[in-house]
Amino acid sequence: MDHPRGLAGIVVDETNISSTKNEKLTYAGYSVEEMAKAHASFEEVAFLLWKTRLPSKQELDDFRKDLVSKMVLPAETIRLLLYIAKEPQHPMSILRTTTSLLGTTNDVDHDEPPKILAKMLTAIAAIIRIRDDEPFLEVDPNLGVADNFLYMMIGKKPDAELSQMFNTVMILHADHEFNASTFTARVVASTFSDYYSCLTAAVCALKGPLHGGANERVFEMLMDIVDNDEDPIDFVKSEIARGRKIMGFGHRIYKHGDPRAYILKGIAERLAEQTDNMGLYNIQQQIADYMLETTGLHPNVDYYTALIYHCLGLEKETFTLVFAACRTSGWLAHVMEQRREKTLIRPNSVYVGPTGRSYIEDTCVKEAL
Repeated sequence: MDHPRGLAGIVVDETNISSTKNEKLTYAGYSVEEMAKAHASFEEVAFLLWKTRLPSKQELDDFRKDLVSKMVLPAETIRLLLYIAKEPQHPMSILRTTTSLLGTTNDVDHDEPPKILAKMLTAIAAIIRIRDDEPFLEVDPNLGVADNFLYMMIGKKPDAELSQMFNTVMILHADHEFNASTFTARVVASTFSDYYSCLTAAVCALKGPLHGGANERVFEMLMDIVDNDEDPIDFVKSEIARGRKIMGFGHRIYKHGDPRAYILKGIAERLAEQTDNMGLYNIQQQIADYMLETTGLHPNVDYYTALIYHCLGLEKETFTLVFAACRTSGWLAHVMEQRREKTLIRPNSVYVGPTGRSYIEDTCVKEAL
């Protein structure tokens, strides 16, 4: 009997948070594409994911001020980050440890999602700054959440255009139904473990190259082409001939194109123009055209995100950290929803191994031999 691998096509629960029905991504019923075009803010989307309704102007102002005021790390966390952030490990391993650490340096039993999201953003920015040998920056109360996060990462306050683009990047990554890391967080939440444990598990899942880590592989591909002065199409043909996956293409849900990728493509092109990276963008376009023509595969969210993060001045090893920062709002929304459900996630499996064995008989045979 055949069973779907990786729970593909299996409905495991209901949610009010987000949907990918008909290959359209919506947050609590609102089209993500429409919100991006209307320049929704990250705080507005976080509020929507948590409460499944849009905030009033006063609610949004209060929510923004509350989040920004909480973007401060405990002194113990900062001291330990200064030691571990430069360790020769992948930055996502550093974030895994940091997330767990936050669960020991804060009041775990009373910490609520706004405080947790704020500290996660600040911790991620701090990891990036420390690894770049740059001074840790404090939050600017005059900036919004996304702008503060960007400022604390790259050390430059964004202008209006960059602010708008980065807010869009963050909201496009904020949630995506029951993806691997979100489902991992929900499984842990179903045991009624604390928020930090749920987020630590989600970070571990996001680290994998088939999930959040794919954006790093995309940039590695671009660098291989540039460093070896290869023709992009010849490179792709060679990789496919060797049976290797071209990262950044295809999606289990979006068979006709990832709606997020269409929006991110425009942002990638604009940032490439501003940062003298049009060469990389043109390589991406050549590969995208070839892949669509020969395989029918469209770029996914990771494909253009890789170039966007590079244009912001980030090292490729930290790309998935930024993904985690954006997705934390969604993780927290799902943890809250799962905790309200009060149901332990415990699926069944189909055993396909040997049966009818006798321990006593087999042990006797071994002894006789």
